[in-house]
Amino acid sequence: MSDFESAAAQFNAEVERHGWGQFCDPANAFILPECRDLAALWTQAAPAGGLPTRDAMTARKLKPYLARLILVEQTLDTPPRLRFRLIGTLITNTLSERTGKYFDDPSATPQQTARWTQSVQLALAARRPLRFVMRSQNAVTGEMVCLPLADENGLPRYVLAYGCYDPLRDWTASAEPTVARFKSRPSESLLPAG
Repeated sequence: MSDFESAAAQFNAEVERHGWGQFCDPANAFILPECRDLAALWTQAAPAGGLPTRDAMTARKLKPYLARLILVEQTLDTPPRLRFRLIGTLITNTLSERTGKYFDDPSATPQQTARWTQSVQLALAARRPLRFVMRSQNAVTGEMVCLPLADENGLPRYVLAYGCYDPLRDWTASAEPTVARFKSRPSESLLPAG
C-alpha cells in the first residue's frame, strides 16, 4: 500500500468513526464530467513532477465552474490553519457566505472544521487531484474534486474544490462500493448551526 493509499484509508477510517458522510476515493472514479474535466485541467497545468500554481488556474480556464468552486488557503502549517479565500455563489447556498473566514470560525461546527481540515490536508499531502463522495442531510449524495495548488515558491498551499450535490442523480451508476457503503450511513448536515 502506497503512502497515499494509507493516508486515504486513515482518512476514511476517521469518516467512519465520526460519521462525516464523505469518503475519499483513491481510484478517482469520477462520475461528474465537470470533476473529470477539472482534474484534466489540473494535469495540463502541472509542471513535470510538481503542482500547478494558483496563478496557473486562471479565471478564464475556470469560468464554467466558478459558481461551484471553493478556494482554500493554508495560512499556517503547524497547526494547520485554513481559510476560505473564495466560495462560489451556488456553494454559499449550502455553506453560507464564508469567503475570508477560517475553518474554525464560530459559525462552523467542530465536526465541519475537523472534516474540512482533514480533507484539505489530505489533498495537499497527496499532491494530486482527489475525489470525494459526499452525503448531506441523510438524503443528498454528491461528488467533489479537490485540486492541490502551489504558492509562488512551489509549496503546496491552496486547494481548489468543485462539488455538486444532486438528490435526483443515481450515484450508484459506477457500481462503486464506496458509494454503496456511503448511501447506507447517516451523516452530519453540511449546513451551519443556527
